[in-house]
Amino acid sequence: MNRIIVAAFIAACCMVKAMAHDKNISGAWRGSLKINPQVELKLVFNFKVGEDGKPSVTLDSPDQGAYGIAGEVNFISSDSVNVAVRRIGLTFAGRKHDGKLIGKCSQGAMSTNIELSPGKVELNRPQTPKPPYPYTTKEVQISNPTDNVTLAGTLTLPDGYTNVTPAIIMVTGSGLQNRDEEIFGHKPFAVIADYLARNGIASLRYDDRGYGDSSGDGKNATTEDFANDAKAALEYMRIEEKFNNIGVLGHSEGATVAFMLGAKNGSKLFSNSSFIIAIGAQAVRGDTVLVDQSATILRQGNMPTDLVTDYIEALHKIYELRIMKGNSIASDYIEAIYSKWGNTPVHASLKANLEKIASDSNPWLNFYIGFSPAESIANTDCPIFVLYGEKDIQVRSELNMPQMQRLAPKATVKLYPGLNHLFQHAQSGAVKEYGTIEETIAPEVLKDIADYITVIKTN
Repeated sequence: MNRIIVAAFIAACCMVKAMAHDKNISGAWRGSLKINPQVELKLVFNFKVGEDGKPSVTLDSPDQGAYGIAGEVNFISSDSVNVAVRRIGLTFAGRKHDGKLIGKCSQGAMSTNIELSPGKVELNRPQTPKPPYPYTTKEVQISNPTDNVTLAGTLTLPDGYTNVTPAIIMVTGSGLQNRDEEIFGHKPFAVIADYLARNGIASLRYDDRGYGDSSGDGKNATTEDFANDAKAALEYMRIEEKFNNIGVLGHSEGATVAFMLGAKNGSKLFSNSSFIIAIGAQAVRGDTVLVDQSATILRQGNMPTDLVTDYIEALHKIYELRIMKGNSIASDYIEAIYSKWGNTPVHASLKANLEKIASDSNPWLNFYIGFSPAESIANTDCPIFVLYGEKDIQVRSELNMPQMQRLAPKATVKLYPGLNHLFQHAQSGAVKEYGTIEETIAPEVLKDIADYITVIKTN
């Protein structure tokens, strides 16, 4: 799940006019920002002098998948620079020494020394597949005529495949993503497709509607809309590619979609999937997931307990009002919700975040907070394999796993120690850690998925 609703804290920065510039400082400068003893965040400052002679700067955070964040040059000379990236409340001041920029980086209350060297950052992602491949890939177009959407995808076919070869379609988590479910330089779906093909299993992955090479309006799409797209992909595999043993592999919100397709309840989405692989699957209503997620992230950030309690109670009330009465009512009631709060700058930031959530008219959020996958899970009777990461803070196993086991007692449900929401081996499970980990997905997870599908094939 990539939609994470938490409070944002933006520090103010004082700006001064840019002064002289020096082409020797122009270009990319890379370094690592130490967040804590276990986590370092790679940063790249890109300095440029325009045709008008004015200097500019952008910031890349490759570990977070963020590039080209606009900043402002406060000062630049032949041997020193001072810049601010107002969007994230970050400043950097440094001086050249022995070919490096050495200085201090500050963000909010945090301030730390940093050393920058010339050049870009190359992320190490050793599991990303590289040609030549011992299998065939084919670019395909998938039509969803109901919603007038065309999905662009990649079909991965193992050597010697037939119509009885097991196959899966892959469904991404929340937030618009490409067919590889690319995030922080990782390509989990490409890694899964590669591993499965090497083990005799075909797969289809596709860009979300309105993203990459797929058409349609993704920004205003709901979980149900994405389920319609997944249904079209499943039918494509059955009708156009002639596979007769097709499962659905979904990650996070994609797991919810998998159950929507698999539920044998007379739904228009019923598509007779042969099996389901549900990775980081929610089993409770959407607002419960988001509230729990926010609480966990705030506690991980060492937010005072009383502030976390205030914020979470208010967030829960806002979602409840939105579900029962709509957006406008939630906004009208927001003052009453936090009328007893304190008047600190942190309280002000939390209030601003709640106001944004209360007024957000995004169709995805409106649908998601009130939707529970419980009925779909309970009505799915094909083979099910559900995977949870013990350090997942976005879809916590403690909240969702017991409910999943109750709703789907015949399912194979497995908890993986030390794995986060992306199913990487992690220290804390925090989102900021995702990009700092070189591993894309734990090898034991890949093996278990392939083994499970192989067993389905032989039964």
